[in-house]
This record gives sequence, structure tokens and C-alpha cells, in this order.
Amino acid sequence: MPEQPSSFELLAPAGSFPAFEAALEAGADAVYVGAPGFNARALSRDFTLAEIGSMIAQAHGLRRKLYIAMNSLMKEDELPAALELLSCLEALRPDALIVQDLGLLQLIRHHFPSLPLHASTLLSVHNSVAAAELTKLGCSRVVLAREMTLEEIAAVRRQTDAELEVFVHGAMCFSYSGLCLFSSLHGGRSSLRGHCVQPCRRRYSWQNGGQGGYFFSMNDLCGIDVLPALRQAGVRCLKIEGRLKTAHYVSCVTAAYRLAISCMDTPEDICCDALKWAHQLLDEAMGRKRSSGYLLTAAPGEAVSPDQPGSSGQLLGQVASLEQERGPSGKSRISFSLTLLEPLSEGDRLRLHDEASGERISFTLRGLLVQGKPQKTAQAGQNVRITLTADRAAAFGRSFQGSLFRVDVGGRIAAERSGRRRSKDLAGKQVLPDKKKVERLLRTLAWSGGAEAQSQAKRSSRSRSAPEPVWWVQLSSPSELRERLPVQARRIVLPLNRDSLRQLERQAKELRRFHEQIIWRLPPVLHEADLVWTQEQLRRLCAAGWPRYALGHCSQHGLFSPLPKGVELYGQHTFNLLNSAALSAAAALPGLCGCLLSLESEATNLAAAVRHCRQRGGREQKLQLGLYVYGRPPLFSSRMESRHFRLGEPLLSPKQERLALERQDGMTVAKTAQPFSLLHRQQDIAELGLDFLLLDLSAGIRKEAALVSALLGQSGGRRAAKPPEVMTGNFSRKLL
Repeated sequence: MPEQPSSFELLAPAGSFPAFEAALEAGADAVYVGAPGFNARALSRDFTLAEIGSMIAQAHGLRRKLYIAMNSLMKEDELPAALELLSCLEALRPDALIVQDLGLLQLIRHHFPSLPLHASTLLSVHNSVAAAELTKLGCSRVVLAREMTLEEIAAVRRQTDAELEVFVHGAMCFSYSGLCLFSSLHGGRSSLRGHCVQPCRRRYSWQNGGQGGYFFSMNDLCGIDVLPALRQAGVRCLKIEGRLKTAHYVSCVTAAYRLAISCMDTPEDICCDALKWAHQLLDEAMGRKRSSGYLLTAAPGEAVSPDQPGSSGQLLGQVASLEQERGPSGKSRISFSLTLLEPLSEGDRLRLHDEASGERISFTLRGLLVQGKPQKTAQAGQNVRITLTADRAAAFGRSFQGSLFRVDVGGRIAAERSGRRRSKDLAGKQVLPDKKKVERLLRTLAWSGGAEAQSQAKRSSRSRSAPEPVWWVQLSSPSELRERLPVQARRIVLPLNRDSLRQLERQAKELRRFHEQIIWRLPPVLHEADLVWTQEQLRRLCAAGWPRYALGHCSQHGLFSPLPKGVELYGQHTFNLLNSAALSAAAALPGLCGCLLSLESEATNLAAAVRHCRQRGGREQKLQLGLYVYGRPPLFSSRMESRHFRLGEPLLSPKQERLALERQDGMTVAKTAQPFSLLHRQQDIAELGLDFLLLDLSAGIRKEAALVSALLGQSGGRRAAKPPEVMTGNFSRKLL
């Protein structure tokens, strides 16, 4: 068994200079910040490279570390900018880059080897096979998924030499990291690219009546009471979430964990007193309600509080309505009144939350009225009036009922000025990329952009006649093979689960007729306890001559090591392949013969990624590329099971999006009422030059087959008078 770490590294977030300095002052061993333009948090302003260089120097001067989160998925036209950024970061020498995109991971390992790599939690590492495979790909540290228990973390540590980092405090997503599509497919804002609109924080209602609630709004994770167990499990680094948080929050939470770490080996009475103080500091941080998340159990009952809004901060009071009026200058403004539950001061950072729509706006308090008179402070119990410019409240409709929260204490204005002064001092300094190296790498990658790329695309499109599509069909069970399919299927994708294997035993002779068509599909999440059973079934299937398997995670090829002769592996859309560098990385995985591209991509990005991949030749040219063109992909995929869930019943979001919950692959998934479909864009898809198209009929073969037939114009030999309503994701719009 690998040695346990003698002490933790405490890693704190920073989205601003005041937060960075607060983290260091409060005792962080390391700080992580976002890479400009390529991080999974949409900040109002990214750090410049000069500012990052300044922070690296300051951290190293104190013998601390600075990590850079370059952890968003990269689109094809962003590749040159990413290479320039890597060239600059190579010169700045941060202590590590935190990466999600497989293409970036491969580019850094091969062309910027001096930059240490950490695997982001967005890579959704849930087991020792994933940790080991990412270590082989060049990651010196793996950030584990938040959905793991202490026992599972310890089991991963026993099976791998990977250095482990876990989130110990902060916001929790309802969905497994890396598997949330809600914000992207419904709004074009990808959670994997830092633009999530947080649909999980909204209030949902049951369409058929009953008590609605914040069913998907997770309470904040807090592991401060289980630090000895985390050390026993072999965790090296404790990570605090919150690059969007304030300096006050970062200071309080970092200080609390530094205190708790320092008292771990002290006498029990001293440790208990220190932990009480630490909890007081966490209370002062003004986060959400806290729970231990999944650390103590895989089914945490206290992780969600459906009756409480999903806003972080200290509740200041209820707001019954917003009133529109004109100020002294004649400009329109919005005012509201409330009776305070807590004291309030000018400079406090506040958040106004509309409970009906789920919309929220944040603002710094510049003034308030108490009994009609301007004041700088107000006390609990007093009635105050606050005014905003009309544009600040534009997100709210005419009807408003909600709450006001404080998310940061007074002094923010001074802190903002301090940060602006530091930025101004560094404004003249530049960090320039190695242009020759970047140009050389782009040639190596056979990358072209701009007018040249568009010209190539047009020539390629004109030179190809649209071939008949090669169809792959995904079903929920082997029994559905008896049903009539809406297309001639080259491949049939079946789930690898206990029910499917029981049917295989009972109907072995019948299923052998489909031997050349069947691909066995692995789920995207395999926890450590699932590995032994899964590996045994894969061994039996391979020995019985079943050669094709669809992987749900990029590391699952490790389940086949050594790869049996004749076995073909394919990647599902959960590989999140959005660019040609990621496709090249996938092509390099042992045994991988083909893969689906990202479900989130727009058409122009798909075309460029496929073209550049094909131009490279070698493994990339042989890689079969496909696209998910019909189905009901999960919007959320969660480990959470709750007594508040009603499986199969329609749920309505505040934006009238209709979805339903069900159990799939051992997870609670939310699926939209409208199917996802690109079948009406077959001509455009044909011009992409893909090798196959996937129809996912696993939501119910008869119903889905009828819908596909209607969309393909095959219903009764003629087009349906009114085609079914579908959602098209980002294919025809820009993905943010």
C-alpha cells in the first residue's frame, strides 16, 4: 500500500487579488487561479498573464505554490490561442496546470513537458483504474470526483500510486462532474467551458401537482470534521472550492481548515475547542447550508434541502415586490423594501434572488434609506429601502417575490480599489508567447484557420456526394432486438448490465445472430465496488467471442489490459471530444477504433475538428468518427437518491422546461420531455464526413422508433403533417 501523506496540502481558490492575498494570509499552502480564457469559471475578468506571473513570484517567495486551472473544454478555433497561452505559461513556470480536455493534456505532455499536470475533477475520476490511466497519460495528481465516499477514496489509494486531491469544502453540483448537459443543450452555455447558468439552483414544480422545491440544489460540502479519516484514506491535498467567491469567504474558510489541520494531533479537548472555533469561521464565511456530502455515505439524506433556496450567503430578509420609479435625474430605477434580519452596511455585497424564476443578481450596496433618510448602516429589525438602476433588475419579470442575501461584508469597495491598483501597476508588463514554436506546432497538427479553412471546407463539401448514412442504434435491452427498427443498423449498442447478461444466457443462440452488430456499452461512472464484477464480465464476454465495446469514460480501456486480440473499443459522447487535438488523444488510446464527438458542439466546430483530424493521417485517419443525432441524453446524471423524487413524473422548471427523473446505469438522471434530434439536418451532417450516426432509442423502442420514422419522413411512406417537437442543442448556434 502506498505511504500515507504526513500532512495535507491546503489548496485555496482565488478569483481576484484580494482573494489571493487572503488565502496566503489565512494559511493556504497553495492557491489555484484560472487560466485566462480557458478555465471552467466565467469570471467577470480573467487575470492577465502579467498578474499571474506576479502571483507566482509572490507565492514562491513565501514558499507556497500556485496552480493554474486550464480546465475548460477547448473548441477547434481556440487551439492557436491555447498554444500561445501554454507557451507563455511555460515561461512563467507555475507549479501545475489543472486540465480536463484530453487534447490539451496530450499537447502539454508532448510539447510542453516542463509543465506538471493535474487531472481536473471534470474528468470524473471515480475509481482506481481511472486514476492509474490518467497517471499514465502524464498526470502527477488526480482530483477525485466529489461523489466518492471515504471508503472509496481509500480503495483508490490502495490500488494506485497517483497523488490524490479531493474537494473538502464548497459548492456541490447535483450532477456528476463532467456529465451535466442541462445548461448547454437548453441554453448554449456549457458547464464544461465555465458558462453554466446553474439550472440545478432553480425551484422546480411537479406538473401533476404537489409540493415543489429546490430538488437539485445541493448544500455545500464540508469535510472539516473528517480530516483524520481523509488522512487515513491517503489524501494528499485538501481543496476548497470557490474561485467565484469573495476575499472574505476565502479568508474565513481557509483559516478554518488551517486551524482544523493544525489541531489534528492535539489532545481531544483542545481539538474539540479548535473545531468549534473553525465552525464559527465557516459560519462567518456566509456560504450555503453545510453537509458532509458523499464522504460518509453514498446516499446522504442531508445533502439537499428542497425547501430552501439555492443561494449562498446570509439571509437578510424577504422582498415582496420590486417597484419601478424615476430618480432625481429622470432615469428609471428599481426600489424595494424589507425588514432586516441582520445588520447591513454600505459596501456589503448583496444578492437578490427571485424564488419564482430562479433568477439572481448580485450588487455592491452603495447606499440605503432608513425611515426615508440616507444611512451608511442599518440594524436588525429596521425597515430599509434599497435602490438599483433599472438595468440591474432587468432579469426579473413584473412579478417578483424572493429574498435578499449578503454574500460579502463591507470593505469590498476598498478591496476592489486595492485590486485595481495592483492590476494598474502590472498593466504595462507583457508575457509574450514563442510565436515560432506555436507556428511549428500548428503545422505539426495540420491545423488551418480563417479563410484557408473555409476554402478547404467548401472544396471538400463540393467533392463529396452525400452518402447513405451508416446507422448505429442504441437500445435499452437485448429483448428489444425483436422489435422493428426505423433504420438498417450496422451496429446495435446494448447496455452491459446484469439484466442484459441474464438475457444473453437465456437467449444465447438467438443473440448470436447479431454477433457482428452488437456493441456492449459500459456506463460513464464505475465506482470502485463495480470494478471486479465489470472486469469479470468483460473477460467472459471476450472469451465467448464478443469483440466490440463502447466505453463511457476515457480511462475504461484500462479494464481490457492487456487488450485481447480482435477486440474493438469505441468512445461514447461522454468522452467530451470537442476538438481535433482531443480526437488525436482518443486515437492514441489502446484499442480505440472509433468515437462519438461531443454532444455539445456546433456544426462549424464539428466540421473543423473532423477536417483537421483527418488531415493528420496515421491513427487519426483510421479513427471512425460518429455523432449522436437522436435520443434523450441525460441533462443531469447524479448519484443522489432522494425521498422527494418522483420517478417518471413530469417536472417543470421556472422557464417551463419539462423533464422527468428516472434511474439509469445506477444513477438518477433527468431527461427532457422533448427528444434531442438532428435528423432534419442530415445534409449538413453528411458534409461533415462522419463514419456513422447514432440513434438512441433506449427511452422506449416503440415510441422512439415511431418518432424517428416521423422525423425521417418514413411514417406511412410520407412525411408527417406536423413533425414532432425536438430540441437541437447547439448544432445551429454558438456554444459558449
